[in-house]
Amino acid sequence: MAVELYDEHEQGERVRNWIREYGAAIVMGLVLAFGGIFGFRYWQEHQSAQNALAADYFNRIQNEIEAGQTDRAQEHLESLQQQAGSSGYAGLAAMAMASAHVEEGRLEPAARLYREVLDNRRMEMLWPVTRLRLARVLESQGDARAALDALSDTPAPGYEASWNELRGDLLLAVGQVEQARLAYQDALSELGSQAGSQRLLQMKLDATGPGAGGESS
Repeated sequence: MAVELYDEHEQGERVRNWIREYGAAIVMGLVLAFGGIFGFRYWQEHQSAQNALAADYFNRIQNEIEAGQTDRAQEHLESLQQQAGSSGYAGLAAMAMASAHVEEGRLEPAARLYREVLDNRRMEMLWPVTRLRLARVLESQGDARAALDALSDTPAPGYEASWNELRGDLLLAVGQVEQARLAYQDALSELGSQAGSQRLLQMKLDATGPGAGGESS
């Protein structure tokens, strides 16, 4: 009986010593764990609120563009960029706004918006189509070489035909006929079975044939 009481006393002392030694660390671990849980929930709720706000702004911007209220749409885009600029809706809204500027012949603000999208790492999924649109805007501004610079990277999968066709147009504009011909050939080989587009591309390719013009630097 005495041995059993001694064992219980000894075990109790061991537990109390263990608690004294490690109790503070355990409590701190629990605090951090629960803090992490609640912090993650707060972050989720914040992200959800940001996305809802951005979606609301995006819908407003689309409706205002359709109604021809581009100045008001631009104001809402700026508010969206300030309040939820990291949202994917901010990139989509910028693209829509840039297209509206192009339709109105306002090429400089359109180019600025496209460049803003390209400068934002969070919007990388929009870069291929953004580069194409920026290149077309720069071409319309009469700066074919800057447009070529916008297409200097390797085209993303799915954009090869459009990329090479536009490169062909730009190379032809700066007098690099043979390079333009190669770009059109690449575009044709990547185009697939789109008959109408094939005919147009073939016409462009034919225009770069023998006697179409010399190379210029």
